[in-house]
Amino acid sequence: MTLENLWIPTVVICTGPFMDSAFVHSRSFGNGGFQPVSIPHPLGGLVLDDVNQRAASIHDQIVAALTGGS
Repeated sequence: MTLENLWIPTVVICTGPFMDSAFVHSRSFGNGGFQPVSIPHPLGGLVLDDVNQRAASIHDQIVAALTGGS
């Protein structure tokens, strides 16, 4: 949130169970409009190729979050 509040585009990536926490933190740091990006849960225990596939699946959402796109 510190970077975002300094106008440095930032994106938080977290799995579904942690999305509520991401929203709470963004509001508590004064950035209620901040939009984290959700990646499929779980990540723990996955092999690198599976993590890379999940990351690739949210690429467009990350770009949109950083650029203000839809």
